[in-house]
Amino acid sequence: MVAVATVVVDGRPVVVSASRDATVCVWDLATGERLHTLTAAPPDDISSLSPELVALATVVVDGHPLVLTCHTDGTARLWDPETGRSAGELALGLARLVLDGRHVVLAIEADRTLGVWDQATGSRLGVFPWMVGIGELDGRKVVVTCPPDDHTQVWDLATGREVGECLPAEGPWTLEGRHIAVTKEEGQAGRVWDLDRHVFLAADLRELLADAEYGDAVSALAVVGTVSALTVVDGRVVVLSSHYEGAPELVGDLAPVVFPDGPSATLILEERCVALAVGVDHTLRFWDLPTSLMDPTGPDGTRSIRSVPLEAAAGKELIRSDPRDLIDLARLISARTNGLLAAECLRAASRSLVLGDTPVSLIAGPDGTVTLWHTLDPSHAGSVLTGHTDRVWAIASTPVGTCTLAVTTSRDRTVRAWDLATGEQEGEPLTGHTGQVWDVATTTVDGRGVAVTAGEDHTVRTWDLTAARGDGGRLRAGHTESVLAVATAVLDGVPVLVTAGADHAVRTWDLTTGSQTSDSLSAEVSAMTTTVVGGHSVVVTAAPDATLHILELATGKTVHRPFPSGHGRVLAMASATLDGLPVALTAGSDRVVGVWDLTTGQPLVAPLTGHSSRITAAATTVLDGQPVAVTGSWDKTVRLWDIATGRQLGEPLTGHTDWVTAVATATLGGVPIAISKSRDRTIRLWNLSTGQQIRDAQAAESGSGNTLAVSAMADGRLVAALGDDRTVRFRDLTAGRSAGTDHLLPFPVHSLAAAPGGRFAVGFGCEVGVLSRTS
Repeated sequence: MVAVATVVVDGRPVVVSASRDATVCVWDLATGERLHTLTAAPPDDISSLSPELVALATVVVDGHPLVLTCHTDGTARLWDPETGRSAGELALGLARLVLDGRHVVLAIEADRTLGVWDQATGSRLGVFPWMVGIGELDGRKVVVTCPPDDHTQVWDLATGREVGECLPAEGPWTLEGRHIAVTKEEGQAGRVWDLDRHVFLAADLRELLADAEYGDAVSALAVVGTVSALTVVDGRVVVLSSHYEGAPELVGDLAPVVFPDGPSATLILEERCVALAVGVDHTLRFWDLPTSLMDPTGPDGTRSIRSVPLEAAAGKELIRSDPRDLIDLARLISARTNGLLAAECLRAASRSLVLGDTPVSLIAGPDGTVTLWHTLDPSHAGSVLTGHTDRVWAIASTPVGTCTLAVTTSRDRTVRAWDLATGEQEGEPLTGHTGQVWDVATTTVDGRGVAVTAGEDHTVRTWDLTAARGDGGRLRAGHTESVLAVATAVLDGVPVLVTAGADHAVRTWDLTTGSQTSDSLSAEVSAMTTTVVGGHSVVVTAAPDATLHILELATGKTVHRPFPSGHGRVLAMASATLDGLPVALTAGSDRVVGVWDLTTGQPLVAPLTGHSSRITAAATTVLDGQPVAVTGSWDKTVRLWDIATGRQLGEPLTGHTDWVTAVATATLGGVPIAISKSRDRTIRLWNLSTGQQIRDAQAAESGSGNTLAVSAMADGRLVAALGDDRTVRFRDLTAGRSAGTDHLLPFPVHSLAAAPGGRFAVGFGCEVGVLSRTS
């Protein structure tokens, strides 16, 4: 992703992201759901590639949110973020003319299409694709068009009728001091045209030459061959086309009409700066633009503008103004220069705003700094924001509480927030992007400031700038290394997600808002589970040395001293309640299962023995009113245990032909079941009451990953999520078939857990996400 913007649609904030190939996605910021995907520019007929995107902006026009995309082919297209459909385009104003007593506006649309609009009504009077020039012939304005690989045409601008005839030709050739060309007309002798006076010369070349000379003349014409066609009006040559690249040449009595300033993205209408917007209904509207970059934006950072009533524009003079191109127009609308534009056009990233009562500009330097300049006094430089180690690509700003924050993104792969009152960085850099961060936009969600960033790693990330502010107003970042374990819990009545990373941090996230609920805890974790001890939600972690730690999620306090588990290394953990006591189960490389009273840190029963190889998976459930444990091992078996007595229940559950890497428990049709996943690329369902594999549930290809989670859907279906490298696959355990499209992630999946509401929490790379499978 190279560009990002925000806007409010029907009362809900949305994010618009775009990639270089002009693919644009619209996202619901609250849920993370992708609402629309569209191709913002059609592919080229020859290369089949879409023109690259160079600028993205959002704007509210007459109360309707719109998305503006600018492309390398010089076009600017408009999109409705609510429907994902085209809303028209911005045209380049060329001239205002009077045709047959009617005031008209000439403007250039996509594919060099010349449009003619009635200035009083906004209705389109004519359209001429592939315009190459405008001229005057016998007092009438005409337009010359030439589609690729097609013939040149001449049209009366007022009536829209073709007035010329394009004829294939050969030439030029010099005959008695004159330059001539001969047209090739089917079934007729080639007519001869004088290219010096641009008039008809003879009906046949033989009229001018003897028979002996004719053959040599025809051969000479074919050899020279630079002229490809003549366009003729009333016996006069008015356009000359050649075999070489370049526009056809207007000649003879067709006098070119020259517009000295060329087409412009903005025009002046009675001291108003306006843009020409062409709707999908082909009606022309005049957008009344902000007069400067300092004009205010809405609370979500998006400008609101209105159209000029057509009756107010009727008959009024239109003259060219600055800015001169569509990219400058996008910058005027968004009040900033985004990262892609900064990189491609060698412009400094910038953001204009009003700080207090003072208009200021934030301008990035090549050394990674950002300087705050007072707009009314360019010689007065304010704070210099120093921290990035490479070039800053994009800058945004947003109010958070009583202060105004600037948010910057950089080639150094970080996002940073700054208090503009003090010039100080807010906390540590926000990390997570694995490539340079191209763009940033800000908005407000439920009163909270939110930043949205787009990176070279093809991801769009959101950052809660309000809820993330901890002690002293410092910002919290996410994991900086792989997320190794995820689990769910309830903290103060709020469902939360607990994650442990290779960065030796345990973090707690609000599943509703996506924000962190407290400071991260420092812990090196090889396995993890959550439970409640003494009325407090806790996380139980196993360190690499197999020591168990119990910490309160809300405060980070240690419940009691860490204690050794006795395993060589803990590979799996689970929790249960036994006669009111919180219990943790640990399993490891020593092939045994430990059962621990979490109120005392003491073992409840002797280690559970029976597996002949390391135990890599553990889960708990209730069977006949008693808590039981389910374990999976490299010995290819699944075993069931009575937690209270430590005894194995029944025979090992066999069927897998390779290591068992994950287990989960659930209820299917009122029957308690275990689900096991193996390196043999299958999942198997087991009836825990009978100890038998459920035969009518086909063993399914599950991929080679070692992560598994099972969640109940709102419609009663039981769905399993299976991690396989960078993919999460879904299987309907109720029906025994796939549960829909796989979910592809940018990084490998290391951990999965069921979350409330039929959702799945997933740790992929250093990121954490929540996936929903509602259908």
